[in-house]
Amino acid sequence: MTLTVRLQPALESALELHCAERGVSKSLVVQEVLAEYLARPQQQQRRARSATATEPAEPSANYRAFEALGLIGAGDLGGRSADKARVREVIGARLAARKASRTP
Repeated sequence: MTLTVRLQPALESALELHCAERGVSKSLVVQEVLAEYLARPQQQQRRARSATATEPAEPSANYRAFEALGLIGAGDLGGRSADKARVREVIGARLAARKASRTP
């Protein structure tokens, strides 16, 4: 899987320096840190987030558009994995249902 992450310039520089000093890839560092983060108990994760959070980020235009369509929090995938194909199916069905309900 490919993942794109936006980093603040200072964090990006620190990551590049860390990788250069240790001779490892950015991908390996991110995988290790993410695995460690996900292995923490939920309470520790909440504390870590609250310690670093200053203000909530402003939602993107895409998020606001999906929220206006009622698609945010519409995550009932019938117990199946949330892969792209399944999410597209669910969103397509919701949009079709909304369109049908508006048509006289």
